[in-house]
Amino acid sequence: MDNFFDQVWLYLEVVPFWPFVLLGFVVMIGLIVDYVNRRRRVDAVEYFDSAFREELAGLYPTASRWPNELSTFMQPRLPMLLDAFTTLRNFIPQDQLREYNMAWNNFNDFSRTTSAGAESNSETSPELVREQQLLQQQQFQEMVATLLSYSEQFK
Repeated sequence: MDNFFDQVWLYLEVVPFWPFVLLGFVVMIGLIVDYVNRRRRVDAVEYFDSAFREELAGLYPTASRWPNELSTFMQPRLPMLLDAFTTLRNFIPQDQLREYNMAWNNFNDFSRTTSAGAESNSETSPELVREQQLLQQQQFQEMVATLLSYSEQFK
């Protein structure tokens, strides 16, 4: 057995040292790049979560301040939410990307086109209007929960 270690030691004395230095340098660069990417992903997840929770305060997770016109209320908020969406999209796995994009499109379309529901006239009962508003709230909260579920996988 001593003969084996002697052979290895003799080889290490003869072999040039620069390939080991180069390999160490490449490994170190790889670790640094991995650390930077992990940090960027953590920042993207935090930005996504905070943007949705701050911009949708009062609407999600409980609808304590539901607006009369959701589309009017959401119009100034959608650009910031879109920015958070695109920031996180860079880190979503390829097999989930289609569903992630579809979830955003559903949320965006709903937020831009949803109004107060039934017009208030003599033929529409207040119970029907309230029922439609509750249905809108439920749909909206489901869409937001679906979008937020994509950031949960990174926590």
